[in-house]
Amino acid sequence: VEIERYTAKADSAIDCFYVYPTVSLDQTPNSDLKPGPEELAVVRAQFARFGSQCRLFAPMYRQVTLTSLRASLAGMMTMPDRALGYNDVLAAWRHYLEHDNKGRGVVLVGHSQGSGVLAQLITNELDKPELDSRFIAGLLIGTNVTVKKGDVVGGTFKNVPLCRSNEQLGCIVVY
Repeated sequence: VEIERYTAKADSAIDCFYVYPTVSLDQTPNSDLKPGPEELAVVRAQFARFGSQCRLFAPMYRQVTLTSLRASLAGMMTMPDRALGYNDVLAAWRHYLEHDNKGRGVVLVGHSQGSGVLAQLITNELDKPELDSRFIAGLLIGTNVTVKKGDVVGGTFKNVPLCRSNEQLGCIVVY
């Protein structure tokens, strides 16, 4: 295995806003807002490399924990509050726009639970007939995005299309 080093791009023209996947090992249905080793590790493993192209923003959020998901799969009743996590990300997004964005382009990056939260954010904040010119793309990894058959919009999002090329702006990439 060869380690490929990179340098963070200090003068990047764009930002990346990342919402991480389900990783919290907190013993409650929702995580707290204190970054544990698992949150820090996933940001380093999945998102840090984006720093070679953009300024990085990765807010903490009170996600549904692995503890809660495992208990649910075992048939135990858990009561996570999905709105907590979404509202944390929404508040972080609005704070970022007001204090940090300064008109820069932004790529939204999510994985798994984070992609679901970002899909909700895009629906509520960006999915308008006239798209926000700062929105470059949404990378929604590990979630489903629907569209009308034969089209690129009209399912999950009414106005934000799936990307058809690398040059297209204001669109969604799914993996």
